[in-house]
Amino acid sequence: MRSRRTALRGAAAVVTAAGAVVIPPALAAAAHAATGQVPYSCTIFSTTFDYNATVTVTAPASAGVGDQVTVEADFSNLPGVAPLPVNSWSTTGSLTVSGAQTGTVDISVPEQAGPIPAYGEVPIGTATGTFTLSAAGDVSLAPAALTIVADAGAQATISCTPKSVPEALATISVDAGGPSVSVTPPTVVQGGGITLTGAGWQPGAVDVALCDSSGAQCAAGDLTDVTATVDGTGKLTASATVADTAAAGSRTVVITQGAVSQSVALSVTEKTPPPTGECADQPAGQCDEQRINLTVNGGPLTMAREAGEVELTPVTLNGTEQSATGDLREVTVVDARGGTTGWSLTGTLTDFSSVAGTKIPAGNLSWTPSCTPGAGASAVVAGSAGALDATTAATLCSAPDGAGQIVGGTYTAGAALDLTVPPVTGAGEYTAVLTLTLS
Repeated sequence: MRSRRTALRGAAAVVTAAGAVVIPPALAAAAHAATGQVPYSCTIFSTTFDYNATVTVTAPASAGVGDQVTVEADFSNLPGVAPLPVNSWSTTGSLTVSGAQTGTVDISVPEQAGPIPAYGEVPIGTATGTFTLSAAGDVSLAPAALTIVADAGAQATISCTPKSVPEALATISVDAGGPSVSVTPPTVVQGGGITLTGAGWQPGAVDVALCDSSGAQCAAGDLTDVTATVDGTGKLTASATVADTAAAGSRTVVITQGAVSQSVALSVTEKTPPPTGECADQPAGQCDEQRINLTVNGGPLTMAREAGEVELTPVTLNGTEQSATGDLREVTVVDARGGTTGWSLTGTLTDFSSVAGTKIPAGNLSWTPSCTPGAGASAVVAGSAGALDATTAATLCSAPDGAGQIVGGTYTAGAALDLTVPPVTGAGEYTAVLTLTLS
């Protein structure tokens, strides 16, 4: 709900502000970290230079087989070699995995903005990556290659390679825990095949199901041609086809053996539909169709008021009832939510008061609302003409619920004002405050 207060000197404008919600960051888990020196040889265009990096690698101290863990590598600044200011840069690289599990982990730093002056050091910062633990024992992590893509008016790529094999700077103690499972590929199109592998299972049969992202709502027909076996060493081997009718999006493959269940995430994408329209009867190599997608993000429901105060016409007491008139400052409402819910703009008014303390009741002011939709906006309804009140809100303008239709657009609202000044009224300047609330 948003409110806007307008002081009426016979009417005026005081804006109230809304508060903000602050969400605290998540707490980091206990981790193991170590710092070492890694001498790199770096190349930019045809120039080679040394980068003696101080690197701190951080990883969980312990985890279990099948866990997906996040690792970090914090790099000291890159020497300043660019002859021009660096406007922005991004960093990618890898960590070498050794011990009970081997391979590499891709790490990256989101794009950073400068400018960094010519020949100034370039901060690399902390690169992060994730990988799944597949074997029990100690798994060690060491810095490996690094690539920095910089924008210095033109794009330049800096490739850095360790001069020698770096030492491991973090070690994860991996417990065998329960059975593990992984899926290949992690993203599959409807109708495509997947392969499942794992370890630590009991020899025999297992059940395989495709469920929603939380591992519930498993649809019986979403997987076809399922084969799944566990050999005498506990190694799981399975394959299946994702049905054409399986729902697209974030899904979970659930492996169940008796009371034991493990799951792995799978992204299912929509299968390209067969040609339609112009390409329906054309050879595949001579006609092509491309689907064009659009994401429309909803915005806020807001209002703004024309600057200034409302000045009612002055009156001169003559022993009879007088009338002071004016117009409310124009209010603009923007409904960018993209939904079917309507809105209303209402007002309440304080009594008119003077410095001397005399008053004119709020109910002596009547308004005749007007409300106009902008080009392409949905329908709105102006409020009824009548007296204002200090406690009961009167409607200036409203948009009804869409009943299945989208409500939205830009609208302008206003009102003609008429204040009845009693014959017995103290002379002086009077002010009232009109509060407009959008909800």
